Amino acid sequence: MQLGVALVEAMDRAIALNPNVAGQESEPFVFDSKIYGHSTVKNALKAAQHNKCAYCEANFSGNASGDVEHFRPKAFSQQSKGAAKLYPGYYWLAYEWSNLLYACELCNRPVKRNLFPLRDPNARARLSADDVSGETPLLIDPAGPTNPREHIRFRKNKPYGITEKGRETVKTLGLDRSQLDDSRLRHIRMVECLRTLANLDAVNPEVIVAIQRARAELALLIKPEAPFSAMTQDLLTV
Repeated sequence: MQLGVALVEAMDRAIALNPNVAGQESEPFVFDSKIYGHSTVKNALKAAQHNKCAYCEANFSGNASGDVEHFRPKAFSQQSKGAAKLYPGYYWLAYEWSNLLYACELCNRPVKRNLFPLRDPNARARLSADDVSGETPLLIDPAGPTNPREHIRFRKNKPYGITEKGRETVKTLGLDRSQLDDSRLRHIRMVECLRTLANLDAVNPEVIVAIQRARAELALLIKPEAPFSAMTQDLLTV
């Protein structure tokens, strides 16, 4: 993304010349979505995420194209929905692979948008020279070093946070919204049918084969590449 580097350098120069104007609401930065949203970038993200939304774990690519999402918002950020817009955003991360995710439209556009709450909003990085390691985000970075399952668990189809970060992530991203609950419930019904079959005792060869196939399918459904795998893991360990 060499062109992206040049664009960010131009933004840095603009801020140096007009720190109270450049990148602000009156003169917002313009980003080139053809770079970070290029098909090669999106396809690489999809492959890394097993075609699943980084936030809700749904596999939706058969019905929608999905978005290349910025974990740290590029134009401006907000501490909560309806809160003041904080300019500039993390413009220098607009083309950084580490800040890009593949997300479904429902998680990204009406919900996540530009939300990026911090435990201490005063520690927010505002320039490319700032170190984001000084921040304490209240959202789980799906591509970060921490396993999201250390923060979020499931009771049946309902996610709940077991840490402050987990609770804030569920709330901010709407991971307990009704549409997701319905999709998870349908998935649970399938898993429970397979589990019932997998636990049967049988002597009939055909039934034994069906039981073995059910057990093999359950083993696949808890792997990272499976949709709703975190929920399935919790369901099957009860």
